[in-house]
Amino acid sequence: MKSKFLALLASLSVVLAAGLPASAAPSEPAYQAVNAPTLWNNGFFGEGTTVAMIDQGVNLTHPYFEGQIIDGFCYVEATSSYLCPNGTREQSGVEAASQRKDRGQYVVSEDHGNMVAGIVAGNPQPDAPGGIAPQANILMANVDLSLNGILAALNYIDQRKEELNIVALSMSWGGYFQEMPREWLQCDTNPQLQSMATILKSLRKGGVIPFASAGNTPTLDVATSIFPSCLQDAVAVGSVNSSNVVSWYVTMSGKVELLAPDYAISADTFSYSKASGTSAASPLVAGSYALLRQAFPQHGAEQVLSAMKVSGKPVDDVIRKDIPMVDLAAAYTLLTNTEPNGVIVPVANPDQVLNVGTFNGKIVVYAKGYKGSTLSWKIAGTWQKVTVTKDFQAFSRLTGAIGLTVNVDLYLNGVRPAAFSKTVVTK
Repeated sequence: MKSKFLALLASLSVVLAAGLPASAAPSEPAYQAVNAPTLWNNGFFGEGTTVAMIDQGVNLTHPYFEGQIIDGFCYVEATSSYLCPNGTREQSGVEAASQRKDRGQYVVSEDHGNMVAGIVAGNPQPDAPGGIAPQANILMANVDLSLNGILAALNYIDQRKEELNIVALSMSWGGYFQEMPREWLQCDTNPQLQSMATILKSLRKGGVIPFASAGNTPTLDVATSIFPSCLQDAVAVGSVNSSNVVSWYVTMSGKVELLAPDYAISADTFSYSKASGTSAASPLVAGSYALLRQAFPQHGAEQVLSAMKVSGKPVDDVIRKDIPMVDLAAAYTLLTNTEPNGVIVPVANPDQVLNVGTFNGKIVVYAKGYKGSTLSWKIAGTWQKVTVTKDFQAFSRLTGAIGLTVNVDLYLNGVRPAAFSKTVVTK
């Protein structure tokens, strides 16, 4: 059955500044907001990594993409009047990554692929900053966004992941199959999406993290979460504006795992414009992830992803609190201090203190500088979970005895800080 879904695509034209450096663009506010210069200053620009993308293709003659696209894939349904660049309905190779043309001319309105690809690895230009990982490679799959087309592209990317060292997949589209009953919008129980879920699982198992835009439809109804971001193995990405506030339009649910800016300058069909939407956030996270994978080649894919989430700057939304926004400087420090295959735990901050003590027969947990965080601890086999609401706060539990030896295991936001298992004797 041929099923189409709605694409959530948007861009906003702006006047551009000139005179940006050739390696990367420290002057791009969106990249500064995630502390990308920390990676650049240490010599990491994404070299040797590839980010795969499923979108509308790119203008291969655009200065932003010269030498950046190392492979492509095109798929067009048999019922469509369009064809791939070579006149067939399925094509691979660099030319297959091309933005669609009509009578030899680029279809200017279909410039979304230029925007997302440029945020990942655009060549820095005098009029635009380039991508956040400007030395990374891109595999661009240009499909007609039918279920068959998406599956064909995912299979192609899965087959090429090792040869091209694909570390991330970015998907900046979404929607729902129009013929499906509403209850099927829960992706992981949707029979028509099981093939997609299976391939995403294969990609993650092979070291490729799939990032997907969370969507641009504000709603409190989690059942309307768009796919593919709602699939279990897709990392849903929301966006923040230039004030580091969650953008008003984000489709927010418990599935959103990371946030990133939505306003980087990137390419359109022939020139440059300001990005927008969660469409812009997903490739920025994918490019950031590629930088970290280059910097830490011995660390596992899931380990690097975990570091991005644990080290992210906590941002509050009206629905959720403490959603991590990408902070490359913090992730770099965290991974530097973590052995390959080691457990990712937060780096100690001198302004933050966690401690356990005892007073008048009580066990007391002290938290300084963790306002908004969740603390949980196990004392004598019994769990307690609290939210820290003040800059300094103490939580006590009466034991009813003096001289009692008690083991305390303390967790912060679901992760146990290094070596925080303490034994105290009640006083």
